Amino acid sequence: MRSAVRTALGMLDRLNAAVYYLLGALLAVIVIVVLLQVLVRFVLTSLGVNVAAPWTEEMARYVLVWLIFLGAAVGCRKMQLISLEFVVRGAPALLGKLARIAALALCLVLFLLMLRYGVEFVNVIGRSELSPVMQIPKTWVYWAMPVGASLMIVNTLAFVADAAVEGRDIREHGALSEEA
Repeated sequence: MRSAVRTALGMLDRLNAAVYYLLGALLAVIVIVVLLQVLVRFVLTSLGVNVAAPWTEEMARYVLVWLIFLGAAVGCRKMQLISLEFVVRGAPALLGKLARIAALALCLVLFLLMLRYGVEFVNVIGRSELSPVMQIPKTWVYWAMPVGASLMIVNTLAFVADAAVEGRDIREHGALSEEA
């Protein structure tokens, strides 16, 4: 049983590593697009060249949406999201563990709701909308929430399974350097 869990966790960690590099690529896209937007709006305009690039703002926004949901999903694997650690660590061991378990359970409920309503949103609203400037289906943007929520669920469950298999205190979490 432990070896099967470790194998599944290893596969998930490889998926997270791929998502991690995708996040780097998405961040690079945002930097390039926003830089281009600044150049077009301010530099070229000050030089008397009137060129419009309205798609840059829209693309930066949509890429940022994906970056947020995928980044949060990867962060769930090692509990690297913002939390009140002093509550969990400052309490007696049993109370701290119970607080962590309750917090993880509440997170899972939230992620399940995000998944459910995200898919519903994609199916109901996303099919009929096009982005105003780039004219792409908004489903490409709206899928960020259910995809991210799915990864958040799997990574949160993986965190719990990893702590159980390794015999670690569930209050402990991984360092950023372990992820890369």
